[in-house]
Amino acid sequence: MYIKSMHIENYRNLRDVTLHFHESMNYLVGENAIGKSSFLRLLSLICKGQVIPEQDYADVTRPIVVTLELVLLRPGDQGFAFDRQEDRRTVTLRLEKNVEEFLPRLYNLDSGELVPPEIIRCVRYLENASFHDPGETPVWVYRAVEEKLETVLHVRAENLTPCIREFITREVQVGNRDTSYYVNIFLLSRYLRRQDCPVADNMKFISLVALRLLTQIYEMMQSHAAPLERSLIINENGERLLPLWVSIDEPEIHLHPYMQRSILQYYQELLENRDPKFCKLLHELFHIDGLRGQLFVVTHATDSLAGDYRHIIRFYRNDAQQVQAACGSAFSFDEEIEKHLLMHFPEVKESLYSRSVLIVEGETEYGCFRYFGKTLQVPFDYYGICLINARGESSIGKIKTLLEAFHIPVAALYDGDVKRLRCHEKQVYFTDEICFEMDLVTRLLQVGKRRELDRIINAAAGGHGRATADMLKRACRKLAINYHDYPPKLLQHVNSRNYQALCVYYFAWLYSNKGVILGRLIGQSLQAEEIPPAFCRVIRAAGTFASVRGKQEKEMNL
Repeated sequence: MYIKSMHIENYRNLRDVTLHFHESMNYLVGENAIGKSSFLRLLSLICKGQVIPEQDYADVTRPIVVTLELVLLRPGDQGFAFDRQEDRRTVTLRLEKNVEEFLPRLYNLDSGELVPPEIIRCVRYLENASFHDPGETPVWVYRAVEEKLETVLHVRAENLTPCIREFITREVQVGNRDTSYYVNIFLLSRYLRRQDCPVADNMKFISLVALRLLTQIYEMMQSHAAPLERSLIINENGERLLPLWVSIDEPEIHLHPYMQRSILQYYQELLENRDPKFCKLLHELFHIDGLRGQLFVVTHATDSLAGDYRHIIRFYRNDAQQVQAACGSAFSFDEEIEKHLLMHFPEVKESLYSRSVLIVEGETEYGCFRYFGKTLQVPFDYYGICLINARGESSIGKIKTLLEAFHIPVAALYDGDVKRLRCHEKQVYFTDEICFEMDLVTRLLQVGKRRELDRIINAAAGGHGRATADMLKRACRKLAINYHDYPPKLLQHVNSRNYQALCVYYFAWLYSNKGVILGRLIGQSLQAEEIPPAFCRVIRAAGTFASVRGKQEKEMNL
């Protein structure tokens, strides 16, 4: 069972939002205070049947309305354990609640019937299932799980090493945990450990994840209000599976990047039954054969994100400053673009948190544009501008397509030699000359800064810059001129009165020595009036996209 889509009306700042979900993993991203955690709170209130407080209504004169499209069974599933005759694969539910009502009304939109609100409690939701226990689990649950683990694993707490027992005693004395909490962690560490990391830190955190799931499932088993049997699904192999919705809010807190990914990947393994030891434990403890889970992760860290845009849900504000959601699972691209986006998505993850994006073609531009922004009083970090190196002209359009699908404003800079082919695209800019390097050369020569150009090249070359035969051949092919007219020589020996020759020689050196280090040197060296106009235009455009959106959001908050 998983949520395929959800439409939310009148809940906090989620006034009219439609979300589409991936069946296994969903990352909720976006700026601060935009509604990501509000979504998790609403999901919790719905699944637990709790009262929605008055302050959660965006407009108290209107009801909160939530429409859920659920996929109940997958192809091949036999049905639910409590009712094998129930073979509906999907159902659409509509929950409505006015502020003066105590309980919401729940409708089955497929049949038009009003159904008891209690039915939603059959959906099992584990809230904020981080690796640590926030203190909500009762002591008796830990003790009961300890007894079960000792029976199933054929080991007792007394058999733990003296070092471990001493550690547990010390932690109990200085903390507020029961002994059983620590015993369970070490029992699970001993049982679940892998050959490559029997005592590593990630193994300890994995044990905490397993314990968090086991204790919450045990509490479900004890519930008389919502018997666990009503939630179990029988698959094509006759296995009893427990559907779960699991949320994790900000896993980056207390965890370094590798641990964040490790914990989230382990959750996926458990929810998709890819850990046979844990599945065996579920069977021995609870007489269920596995889980069928859907994970919701709210994060502000790119380190946590998977390298697949289809798992991303980005919250943003539209032109009317209403919160909306762009959902990767709902995107549709042709096969060639799809392949390219999956390959390059890890490089553009940071843009999901930005106010605007500036895409450049190569390494030299990437190395200098952040410095240019600072010089032009458009600091990228302050404005929330993400700079992306597309690593080639052909990639710019594909990356731009993905970012625009996530409703991120994009300004892209192409070399001038493709202007005829790309001029129809929106929010694209072009160098005034044939490419980045020629724009740089002509601008510095026009403002009388040949000496500055020499200083940059000599610093990068570690001596006097020289245009070699190979450099000149490559440059002349690009410029479609005869390279025999330009013999190799030191740049300082080029006649200062021959403007065309100056352009060719300096261009030849820069064109053959592209790189992020050269770009950084250029960015650190130029004053505002020395930066080519084409670069200024695209940087200021990205700044305008970001500042307009930022100003609108500030006015909304006021």
